Amino acid sequence: MIHELTIDLQVNQGQCAWPQLVEIAHIAENNGYSTLWVADHLSGQVMNAPSMPECFTLLGALAAMTSTINIGPLVVNVGTRHPGLLANAAATVQNISGGRLVLGLGAGASPTSTFAAEQLALGIEIPRTMQERHAKLEHTLEVLDEIWSPNRAEKFATFEMPCKLPPRILGVNSRALAKVAGMRTDGVNVRASHPQRAEILRLAHDTAITAGKADFVVSVWDWFDEALLDASSQTRQQLVSEGVNKIILLMRGVPDAKRLAIKR
Repeated sequence: MIHELTIDLQVNQGQCAWPQLVEIAHIAENNGYSTLWVADHLSGQVMNAPSMPECFTLLGALAAMTSTINIGPLVVNVGTRHPGLLANAAATVQNISGGRLVLGLGAGASPTSTFAAEQLALGIEIPRTMQERHAKLEHTLEVLDEIWSPNRAEKFATFEMPCKLPPRILGVNSRALAKVAGMRTDGVNVRASHPQRAEILRLAHDTAITAGKADFVVSVWDWFDEALLDASSQTRQQLVSEGVNKIILLMRGVPDAKRLAIKR
């Protein structure tokens, strides 16, 4: 089991210019953050931004500008890309980064969610039921396994293969997806303020342990708060008591370098 707590930083790339993103990536790398995450959206509107750089293009550039920090999308909407395209994009970033990609995945929002506006604008059909969206997610996991298998079919022989398999963390908000995370992926992520946070995390963890996964990532995301950088924070200690071993802090707007120092 992973016991050491790691702290990650997430940015809303639609609210940052490229030079600012590079600066923040270096600051995060030099201040002990484990992973730098970006969002996966197509329209800035859904993230209160004037535009939205595509996440894998951006991650490839950030991979080239950094050397030690992990990078990843939190989370990829599997309804936006064909699974084969997702496999190729993720493998490419993994190889550019030398194996530092952490692949966050999610089932996507319902057609009535405000987050669905970008897919609807492009005419991308969104499965109407949660069960259908979950099925699409599981199909994507199967395609990734198939294309990245060392014994993959001949038809995939010249598709990009990652230098090592990127760990996959599943963003969830239900017990059903928590079980999928435990059975099919390497970690789980839920919003820290979710009313069923502890139950969802425990279910995902217990499912993973039953499946023989000793290094399962149990993570939450929350808005950036300096208090959570302090090991003595009661909120942080409560999360750790629930089995959390990764906290992802999302900073609104252009990240403030002065606020990013981690207290040891």
